[in-house]
Amino acid sequence: APLKKGQVVGTIDFQLNGKSIEQRPLMVMENVEEGGFFSRMWDFVLMKLHQWFGSWFS
Repeated sequence: APLKKGQVVGTIDFQLNGKSIEQRPLMVMENVEEGGFFSRMWDFVLMKLHQWFGSWFS
């Protein structure tokens, strides 16, 4: 999906010894356009390969 610069996409939780010490928003640093058909198909293939064989490499 397209993302706009400055958009908050999540939160990072900093922890020390298992205790949360600070939280900060994760923000998009530059605009990201939606991928075209071939870009999305390539992403799908890579995700499937990782799904099938990822456990071999981790």
